[in-house]
Parts: sequence; structure tokens; C-alpha cells
Amino acid sequence: MFQLQERAASVPTNSYQREDWQKGYESLKQEFDYWIDDVEGEIPQELQGTLFRNGPGLLDVNGQRIHHPFDGDGMISAIAFRDGRAHFRNRYIRTAAYLEEQKAGKILYRGVFGTQKPGGWLNNAFDFKLKNIANTNVIYWGGKLLALWEASDPHRLDPHTLETLGKDSLNGVLADGDPFAAHPRFDPSCDFDGGEPCLVNFSIKVGLSTTITIFELDSAGKVVRKHAHSVPGFAFMHDFAITPNYCIFFQNPVVFNPLPFALGLRGAAECMKFQPHKPTRVILIPRKPSAGKVQILETHSGFVFHHANAF
Repeated sequence: MFQLQERAASVPTNSYQREDWQKGYESLKQEFDYWIDDVEGEIPQELQGTLFRNGPGLLDVNGQRIHHPFDGDGMISAIAFRDGRAHFRNRYIRTAAYLEEQKAGKILYRGVFGTQKPGGWLNNAFDFKLKNIANTNVIYWGGKLLALWEASDPHRLDPHTLETLGKDSLNGVLADGDPFAAHPRFDPSCDFDGGEPCLVNFSIKVGLSTTITIFELDSAGKVVRKHAHSVPGFAFMHDFAITPNYCIFFQNPVVFNPLPFALGLRGAAECMKFQPHKPTRVILIPRKPSAGKVQILETHSGFVFHHANAF
């Protein structure tokens, strides 16, 4: 006991207060563009390139708070390394809905995670329009910098200035508003393309059954493979994993009750309910459709949100 107490006493006390953590839930209204001078040690001269990050940066509209950070408008940050120095820049993604709300000075759209328009349920009932918040991920592929949000199409940005260039249809593959998931996977040596790298992503459309569409893009950003598969039941899938031959999805045992959402009482994500007595389904989709049929396996009940790896 003495040794445990002595060891605990030697651990430094965390100096962060609740107010410090709360700052992470405040909007960053400013957009910056500056060289970083406060550097500990030295930045290696050999480190060249840009680190892009995306996330919800605007958590209120003119003082009207959104219900959950995941409903916040996307903001891109870029740290560019060059010649032993680092440069920081951040900009909000100028989606059509972002510009509308900034002009109006109030919330105009409902959010997936519970954000409602002012005016109570009467002003939200049967309004199924959701804004593309472009806040989940950012990728650079095929010469394009794309901000992603899984329920709609990507927004293209200038990789140097972070200016919003508009929506991107993947060279006409996506129709306006078509979903394109936010967590694509990188295959460094695709067997179907002679060992060349490719990007693999998906989209889902839900109903009584769920349609999963697989996209594979070559290094030029061209969609070289696209195929759709229907699986029974409602499926909420945020992420997936790949192997050289398969795309792997987890169909979590959740049900969706659309009534509170339709009546303007809740956001869509608040209408899902986990069923611990039901199994989780593992869906294996061949990356090359001619290689076989979709396989569905069952395992213990659980909720899988993100994946680390597959092999």
C-alpha cells in the first residue's frame, strides 16, 4: 500500500481546469494566415509538405448554439513545412448552406445530431433538408483537395489558399447531393491495377434494405471501379476496412425510428436505438465483383464505429 501511495504522489497533478476543456466547444470565428515563430527545437530541413486537418469549427450561428459539435460547419487547417519553417492557415469551407446562414445570421437547417431551427417543433416538422457541413475529413488525391461529409458530395478546395472551389462530382460520377463517405482507404499496391496505388471508398443509401456502393479511384482521381450491393435491413456505417480482395463492413444492430425526426422533435442520429440482443453482421464485399458473392457473417452484439486495419 505504501508503494502505491508513494507512486501516486509522484505523478504530476493535471493543471487543466474545466474552463480549459470548455474552450474546445467554442467557435473559432477568425481565419489566420501566418508563419509559426514559436518553435521548440528545430524543424528538420528535410521535412517538406503540408498537413491538412478538417473538423467542426463553428459551433454557433450568431450566438445560436448548435446541439452537438458534430453538426458544426467544417473548417480546414493547414500546416505547411518548408525550409525548416512552418506556416499555418485555416479557412471555413464555404458551402452553400454556410453562406446562407452567415447571411441570415441564424440557423436555417436542422442537423443530424439534434440541431434544430428556431421556432420549436412546428418550424422543424417535415423539414428533411440537411446541410452539407463538409466537416469530417479532408483528403488530397488525384491532384484535388477534397473536404468530406458522408451524407453528401465532396467540396473541392485550393490546396494553397484553402479557398472553396465548389462541389466535386468525381468527374461526373456523383450526382448533386450523392453521398460519398468520409473515411476512404488507401491501397498502396492494387492487384487489379498492376500494383498501382488506388483509393477505395463507399456510400450507403438506407431504406427497408441498404445499398452499399463501392468506388475505387486511380492515382489520377478517375473512378475505375464502381459497383453496388443490397443488404437486408437498416444499416448505419461510418467507416470500413479493406484487404487486397475485400471491403469489410460492420452492420451494427441498430433500428431507426423516423417518427421523432419527421415531427421535428429530434435529429436523425437521435432516432437510432441499439439492440444488444441482436447480432452484429460482418459484410464482406469482393472488391472485384466477378470474384464472388457478398458474404454476411454474424458475431456477438456490438457497435463498431471506426476500424484500425484488416488483413
